[in-house]
Amino acid sequence: MKADRRYTTRQHLDTPVYIRYRKRRFQGARARAVSVGGMFLEVRALTLPIGTHVELEFTRLGHAWRVPAIVVHRNHDGIGVMFNDQQPDLFRQLLDNPPAILPPTAAGRSEPVQRA
Repeated sequence: MKADRRYTTRQHLDTPVYIRYRKRRFQGARARAVSVGGMFLEVRALTLPIGTHVELEFTRLGHAWRVPAIVVHRNHDGIGVMFNDQQPDLFRQLLDNPPAILPPTAAGRSEPVQRA
């Protein structure tokens, strides 16, 4: 059994993300989980090897983010990236203004519960 190496809490989300790789911008990724140190992206028609340097571009609550990262995991659902620098401001913004109630997760997937 593989040990989970995360040291921070992850939060589920559903946000469109552009992945910039080798000066090209790819559409079609969705951020599904985020922590201070990284993000899991659901991708369809893009295969990036582990160790690939990318930039993530997305807008959240009117703020445009451009975050350098490296691919550290991939599977049939998508890719896991580790941010070059931790992003406490991004994580705090997501916690303070969630679009839905987003429970922390240690493993696996679950869907956000909409606010009543």
